[in-house]
Amino acid sequence: MVIEASTPCSAPFDGDDWLFNIEWEGSRCLLVADADGSIRLQGETAALDERYPEIVAAAGFLARRGAVLDGSICVLDADGRPDLAALSRRVMSGERRPAAVYLVTDILHLDGEPLTSRPLLARLAALAGLIPADSRIQLPDHVVGRGRALAGAAVERGLAAILARRQDAPYLAGMASPLRLRIALSARREAIVVGWRSAGTGLRLLLGDWVEGRLGLVGVAPLGEALGRRWLTTTAEPVPAVAVDDADAAGPGVTWIRPRLIAIVEPALATGTRGLPAWRLVALRDDVDPMWCVRRAPVDPPQATSHQPLRPFSPTVLHALEM
Repeated sequence: MVIEASTPCSAPFDGDDWLFNIEWEGSRCLLVADADGSIRLQGETAALDERYPEIVAAAGFLARRGAVLDGSICVLDADGRPDLAALSRRVMSGERRPAAVYLVTDILHLDGEPLTSRPLLARLAALAGLIPADSRIQLPDHVVGRGRALAGAAVERGLAAILARRQDAPYLAGMASPLRLRIALSARREAIVVGWRSAGTGLRLLLGDWVEGRLGLVGVAPLGEALGRRWLTTTAEPVPAVAVDDADAAGPGVTWIRPRLIAIVEPALATGTRGLPAWRLVALRDDVDPMWCVRRAPVDPPQATSHQPLRPFSPTVLHALEM
């Protein structure tokens, strides 16, 4: 089973038919509890069970329930915000700290019954009675109707994006749903690592994305951290060449790699090279499908209004859980 992806949206909006929540930056995956009692994490990489044993252990309450949850494995900072860089360092080091949580956003099956055709609101109601308190598996809060207010609060807390989902939406696995809109609140983005060049004691990553079925270069990002260099050079698969537009802009001395690793980057103040923009590296990832790293024009926000009152919003715990 594959996850439901989001459609980019150009701006926050209000609408009583929509639920809004934080987009949790982490390792998006399914938590599968089979009827035989086994529990596993299903995502882009097969290593999730081994990487996050505390999440598998915390899901014991789902044993034999025939359940499939959709959510993100996150490391939270002291203010309860997802810390993608800390999650990336945990993966690259192979250690099991800092502790992770699984933030559930949807449910696809329960007691062997498929729920994907049910409205989102009904699926969230099923989740509300399922997730225990004080667990590494948590059900974050959402806001009804007031997307602009949530976006403003998220910007104040330095969060990267919010999601808008129609209350009556089914779960559309394997596609970018027009009823699941991602609203970016910063210039942070995903890019595919297609190669690197040596640069002093570090590396300069070459980044690309898909545009109309073709892979093109979008910039460069320095990688000076020894841990990141070691993980990248042992994880990446070198290839003689990569079919990428504007490959000449990469210059000589490039080590090309199979385009399956993802870099999370932000605009950098530094100057790029050979006409390619410069980016600052936030995290390296092997748990995102590079085929979803597609440059798409965002859709316009729906024309809607909200009459919902504002209320206090506490999206998740305000501190990371200890091991």
